Formats: sequence, structure tokens, C-alpha cells
Amino acid sequence: MFKKNKIYWFEGVTEKGVKALLNDENSKYRWLRPQRNRRVLVILMAIGLVLTSLGSYWPTLKTNLNLSPDVGVIVYSVSAIFVILAIVGCYSFLRIAVRSIADAPDELLDERQIAVRNTSYRYAYFILSYVLMGLMVLMFFGPELQMFQPEGNDGSYVVIATLFASAALPSMVMAWRERDI
Repeated sequence: MFKKNKIYWFEGVTEKGVKALLNDENSKYRWLRPQRNRRVLVILMAIGLVLTSLGSYWPTLKTNLNLSPDVGVIVYSVSAIFVILAIVGCYSFLRIAVRSIADAPDELLDERQIAVRNTSYRYAYFILSYVLMGLMVLMFFGPELQMFQPEGNDGSYVVIATLFASAALPSMVMAWRERDI
């Protein structure tokens, strides 16, 4: 008889997926485990988040770079696709590197893993609060942003980057802080 694969909807994981990441020593992902490589992933993820938020200032950047409309569309399309794929890829590798501990429910983790995960969430929320304060300062003193505007600076990319950051920060903090995962 086959075993049921419980789905944890709130966490966005399955029981088999988390157990596989926690227990398997798959040689295919061994290169992600060292702290140095995890830190490189965190830095790449942070750069991707900044580049995503810069999409809000694309009209201003296009004007300052003196790009023609045709070249501007090509540069924007290629860079947007590359940045989004890079962020999704980095986040996927980051989840594998931290063995999905940041996203796992309590019942699948031991006491040490729960403590590490909770500490990572605490630091992630501190970092996110500082990022949000920085964004508020940027809204007051930076170029004007409006939401969902076809012309001018569109603030929706800042919102998308903030949502990506809120999802990835616990794994990023865990990847940066922990020596052995």
C-alpha cells in the first residue's frame, strides 16, 4: 500500500518533499551545502531583488540612457526575463541548500531545527522591517512612483520585489548564518 503524501498548504510544501531534502544526501546538490556557496546564493538573490525593484524606475532609466523605443523594449524584455528567472532559480537552489527547513512545518522538524528556523524568521522580519522603512524613505525623497501606471515610474515592481523578499528572507538568513545544514 502506498503512503499518503500530506500537503502543507500554508507552508507550500509536501511531506515527502521535506523529508527527502532533510534525509537525502543527494550528491547532485552537495555543492549547495557549503556555507560559502550558500552565501553566494544569498548575494545573488539580493542583487536580483534590487534589480527587480529597479524595474519601477525603467522609464527614467530609459530616458537617461537615451534608448530608442525599439531598443528599449528589447532591453527591458530580455533583462526582465533574465532577472525573474534568476530570482526563481536562486530561490529554488536556496530552498534546497537549507533543506527547506525555513518552510517546513513543526511536525517534520526536530527541536534544534525548529529553534534555528524560528531564529531565522525573527532576523528575517527585522531585516524586512528595515527594508520597508528604507522603501518608505525612498517614496518620500526619491523619484515619484505610482502603482500600475502605463506611463511613468510604476511602483508595482517594488511591491513584487518586496513580496519575493518576504518569501525568501528566512531561507536567506538561514543560509547566511548556519555553518552546517
